[in-house]
This record gives sequence, structure tokens and C-alpha cells, in this order.
Amino acid sequence: MLVISTATKTAMIALHAKGTTQFCEIDADCRQSEKMMQEIDRLLTKNKLTLDEVGNFGLVIGPGSFTGLRIGAALLKGFCAAMPDKKIVPIPTLDLMAWQVVKDYKPKSNFSCYMKAQSGLFYGATYNKAAEKFVDEHLLTAADVLKGKEQKYCLAEEGFLPYIITVQPQTMLEFAEKGEENGNLIHAKDISIKYIRRSAAEEK
Repeated sequence: MLVISTATKTAMIALHAKGTTQFCEIDADCRQSEKMMQEIDRLLTKNKLTLDEVGNFGLVIGPGSFTGLRIGAALLKGFCAAMPDKKIVPIPTLDLMAWQVVKDYKPKSNFSCYMKAQSGLFYGATYNKAAEKFVDEHLLTAADVLKGKEQKYCLAEEGFLPYIITVQPQTMLEFAEKGEENGNLIHAKDISIKYIRRSAAEEK
């Protein structure tokens, strides 16, 4: 399986195929299109693999960087166009964060994960202690984020809350492989990105 995230400043690649497991993090700063293909090719070449040998794919589908999300989706759709038997496990960004929270903090009660959106807004979702989502992704103001008594987590690279996490590519691979095991696979043409809100250009 080949799994990618282009949703945030730090892009990630996880590769697990033919007995090898490789991880790569790229401080892409939203320039994923310049580096993602290069790193995938490097990992495949290093491990003497072809793209056809990696199995299905996993894709972090947002919310996150509008440009980054489009790049990731276009990349895997391109791969699948050449290999129509391949499918994709969709990975919501906040769900992936929740998995990392459970691994790092082992919460005893409900908690919420947040990411920065645009114009002073935030994306948020709420989970139980097993990282099962019961409040879907939605937009909030800063005041909304501070409401409620549940533990609140954000990405370390954004750092606007006291509790921070750094999502690891290992966690991303685990999430994707669990999704594959549970049959959560879709055709590339059916991939739907979780933008949650319109881009700044669309809102003007």
C-alpha cells in the first residue's frame, strides 16, 4: 500500500509492500507538487518496486490546504487511471489526528481535534476515547473552539492550543491498512475531498 498526505505543510508518504515499510516526511510548505512525485519515485527505486506492486492507495482527503488536497487527489487519480484495478482508502484529516491522539495520550473521555481554516476560522470534529467520531467536521470561530470542557488538540505545526500532536506517517499507514481491511475502498473517480468551506478565491 502507498499512502500520501498533502493536506498540511508537512507532506507524508508511507509505503508498505513486499516485506518493506518506508516512511517519508516532506517539509513542503504547500509546494507538494514539486516534491511528492520525486519522493515516491525515490522510495520505489530504493526498494526495487514498481507502482503496480504496491497494492491499493490511501489518501488524506481533508480538510486542509486547498492546493495540497487537489495535488494529492490528482496524483492518485493519475496513478489509478493507469491501473484501474487499484482503489483508494479515504482518510479524513481530523480522523487521522484523532488516531494520533489516542496513540499519544490515551484519552479517558471525549475529545476534539482542530485545524486552522482561513479568515480566523477553524475546522473541528469531536470523538470518543476510541477515536470514533460523533460530531462531524464543521467550521468554528476561535470563541467556539474555546467552548466546552472536552480536551482539545491541534497540530504541533499550528500550535494554537496547549495540547498538540504530530501526526506520524506510521499512524497514517495504520489507518489506511485498517480501512482496507474493513473494505473502506473506493474508486478514484469517486474520491470526494473534504474542503468544508470554499476557497478564498471562491468566497470573494
